Amino acid sequence: TMHNGFIRTMKAHYQINAGDISVIRPMVYCRESLMTEFAKSANLPVINENCPACFEEPKERARIKKLLSREETLYPSLYDNMRRSLIPLMHDDSTSIMRSYLE
Repeated sequence: TMHNGFIRTMKAHYQINAGDISVIRPMVYCRESLMTEFAKSANLPVINENCPACFEEPKERARIKKLLSREETLYPSLYDNMRRSLIPLMHDDSTSIMRSYLE
């Protein structure tokens, strides 16, 4: 959004272009910090940056993560608000999911 005016994200469940494989992202709504905490408590390895587009030192991705972290100290509901705003982009049928937020 800051650079190109678009909000984009990967869908929570989608078919690859060939149509023969479904990709399901079960941790799509989990906070990265919670997954890291769990991995450490279970003595699992933690990979700090796993972006396939980051062939060199992650720069912009790390900067945005820091920016959002700072903003969240000022606006505690920032994460939930952003997550809710991405739901229509992540699900083909977001009606029932959005309804659960309003109840």
